Amino acid sequence: MRRYELMLVLHPEVDEERREAVMAHVRRAAEGSGGEVVEPEDDRWGRRKLAFKMGPHTEAYYHLAQLTMEASAAGELESALNISEDVLRHLLVREEEQPAAVA
Repeated sequence: MRRYELMLVLHPEVDEERREAVMAHVRRAAEGSGGEVVEPEDDRWGRRKLAFKMGPHTEAYYHLAQLTMEASAAGELESALNISEDVLRHLLVREEEQPAAVA
């Protein structure tokens, strides 16, 4: 099981229900491989101004999530996020394992 950090940039016109549906899909993808969304379950940054325009958009909703899941599930999740109309951009990064502390 690997740890991942997921940053989602969602379309600014997406309502709360559809944002919840995207996050529910992320949870299902993680849980489907025996993983989970780690605490904090979902860090919602809210609607913020973009650093640069994405098409006609100057604002978007940001979500940050910490996940554990298998590598195969990570690939499937990225494929689903790539085709989602609600997601402008996403970044899924595998967190490095910390070496054990030497006593």
